[in-house]
Amino acid sequence: MSEIELFHEWGSVQSFKVRMCLAELDLPWTSRRIDLSRFDNLTPAYLTVHPKGLVPALRWNGEVFVESSDINELLVDIAGGRLLPSSIGERARARSWARFEDEVVHPAIRPPTFNLILKARVAKIAPAAFAEMISRHPLPARRDAYLAAAHAPFDHAAVVTSIRTFRDVMAMMERALAERHWLAADSFSLADVAMAAFVDRLDRLAMPALLAAFPRTSDWATRIRALKSFAEAQGPDNARPDPLVNTAVVATLIAEAHGQAPTLEMERF
Repeated sequence: MSEIELFHEWGSVQSFKVRMCLAELDLPWTSRRIDLSRFDNLTPAYLTVHPKGLVPALRWNGEVFVESSDINELLVDIAGGRLLPSSIGERARARSWARFEDEVVHPAIRPPTFNLILKARVAKIAPAAFAEMISRHPLPARRDAYLAAAHAPFDHAAVVTSIRTFRDVMAMMERALAERHWLAADSFSLADVAMAAFVDRLDRLAMPALLAAFPRTSDWATRIRALKSFAEAQGPDNARPDPLVNTAVVATLIAEAHGQAPTLEMERF
């Protein structure tokens, strides 16, 4: 089998689900870490791998593949079809959950991640050190936008909106898990791999308490965390520094989000 090279960042949500897929399929791979804090993703060398400078990207058999869900589908094919259920309907459902993570969950994760984690990290960096780090950004316009966002006021409304979306997502998961043991079928599948990244980010945002209102989803998350592949996807502790989340602020945000009923319209899988 050709060597699998994964270009990834340990703190990246979409990289997480590819690492978990690799672990579940027991596929050997070579790590090519792209340090986003140093803007390694925007270096000329990496832009030849992924012209948009995003992670993850995977090189296999001399070809580069991008988009995390597409990468996971490729890995399933390499491994002979494991992680996709046997029936046509269940396979379609698994792919729908993977697409849902890409289109709804991942965008909702961005505002709390930036406001609760990245801003806290920037605040801990000495101004001179941060200026030196940001100076490495090869694109002046994007560098200036990042700098402005890093020092902008906390976007309270955006984080509360994300929390409400998280609740809607969990409600949909709860309905699915009332009908089957895992999200797409009674067997573990790509759907669970995709949504496991959501669990990991909830934990890092100090928001696992959101699961309490959804007992089936909470049980699913407990089973996910117990998997060896989940720990392997998280990677070494020194590659994932303490997110420095202010738990008192999170508690206040959650309380505010609970003050309004969920508003996101979602179809049942």
